[in-house]
Amino acid sequence: MRQFLLKAYSLLAWVTMAITSIIITPFFLLVWVCSFWWDRRRVAAHMMATFWAWHYQSLIPFWHLHLEGREKIPWNRPVVMVANHRSLIDILALYKIRRPFKWTSKAENFKLPFIGMVLSLTNSIRIKRESLRAGAQFMSRAKMEIEKGSSILLFPEGTRSKTTEMRPFKEGAFLLAKQAGTGIIPIVHTGSEKTFDRGSWVLKGRADIDIRVLDEIPAGEVARLEMPELMKKVRTCMEKGLAELELKKRKPE
Repeated sequence: MRQFLLKAYSLLAWVTMAITSIIITPFFLLVWVCSFWWDRRRVAAHMMATFWAWHYQSLIPFWHLHLEGREKIPWNRPVVMVANHRSLIDILALYKIRRPFKWTSKAENFKLPFIGMVLSLTNSIRIKRESLRAGAQFMSRAKMEIEKGSSILLFPEGTRSKTTEMRPFKEGAFLLAKQAGTGIIPIVHTGSEKTFDRGSWVLKGRADIDIRVLDEIPAGEVARLEMPELMKKVRTCMEKGLAELELKKRKPE
């Protein structure tokens, strides 16, 4: 019976999301049209996307999102943010930090209905994985946005982990921070893997998603450390943060 109810609610939620996306689209376009000529960082469009994500989060009453450390992310100074990656829901969940930033996303996502529009209008960075020049193109676009004052958020694992253990990190995020002269802010989260089974559209039920913003690694330290040392330092910080979040969940309230 429970599984039947979850399937019915999941279907209702997906249909509602599709309908509300159609309703929200004109307002999203209106915000972009009214601001693109003066808002180089696309802050207004990003905050509209934040509202869109909050709306979707609120459609699922048994998802509970908790955030710690939002104040550590600057509004008007660019940083490179790195987060672990467990689920497609990570993207919706991380909008909860409510700070302007640019996503990096594979080119295929820019072709998706509504999602592609959001990515394009907020100046998200397209990654063409099959292209031999993809790395150079990504670095050029990302540094261009950083020069405008925008932060960049990346998943250094490159793709979702199938377990609660992080996959090996790729160098892109750390090389970007070094070349652009920014600090790095690690972000860790747990619980998004409990929203859906991989490859399924059916909700699993209650999911407590905890997000924690960790302390920034300053630009000076990013520049000083060799690449392997920097990657190891960030990974160690994130592993410690994840362990603390998991321990917090296991403690009785």
